[in-house]
Amino acid sequence: MRIGRAVLDGTVRHVRFDGDVVRPVGDPYVAFTEGRRPHDDGEAVPAAGLRLLPPTVPTVLVGIAQNRGTSEHPSPVQAWLKSPRTVVAHGEPVRLRRDAGRAVMEAEVAVVIGRDTGSPEGPDLNEGNAHEFVLGVTAVNDISYPDRSTLDPRNFESKGGDGSTPLGPWIDTAASLDTGLLALELDGTRVCATTVEAMPVPVRESLAYVARWLRLGPGDVVMAGAPLSNHEAGPGRVATVLAGGTRLETPLR
Repeated sequence: MRIGRAVLDGTVRHVRFDGDVVRPVGDPYVAFTEGRRPHDDGEAVPAAGLRLLPPTVPTVLVGIAQNRGTSEHPSPVQAWLKSPRTVVAHGEPVRLRRDAGRAVMEAEVAVVIGRDTGSPEGPDLNEGNAHEFVLGVTAVNDISYPDRSTLDPRNFESKGGDGSTPLGPWIDTAASLDTGLLALELDGTRVCATTVEAMPVPVRESLAYVARWLRLGPGDVVMAGAPLSNHEAGPGRVATVLAGGTRLETPLR
């Protein structure tokens, strides 16, 4: 199932994508916790021209650091926090900062948590059962300004600008945590292509690490890292992240 959020008749609703239409559904997080699919809750409407919103509104947004590609000496799992206020929807233009140096697009898989992971002192989530806590995955563009990194090792400046986290357009509840295409296109030309499997730290391990230090809940997002899936881009271009079967487009201004 592909679950998103949209404005229908002036109201924000959860929807499921069904071909050329979307169908309003009940709360997918309540349904996930109860072990069922969200029920349809309204008439289908055409998807064309629909105002899409980010598919989730995370309270916690976590990035996995140093997960850049197969290495003989990979770093241990590292994580950092990013402001949820940086999240924008599929198709929403993002104005790049002119005072932060180069802008780099980072194609990543975003894992959307479906239910509470438990106390960090003894989390319910572990590597073996991580999928039982994941509503699904979506595409994310972790827009970064690497020239700031020497002065900003905690990513506050280099990854915290307005619009620096395009997310969506939907959550794919059937997507694998372990395999899948990960690619970046600029103006329709593919500039990077890799796979989820190329990450030295698997997604499940990253989730288990985060859960040992931070309680995650419904709608929270963990960005799994960019395994050689990043490329510099400037204003006037369209950046497209492909994560499995999800395609996220962001016009750059």
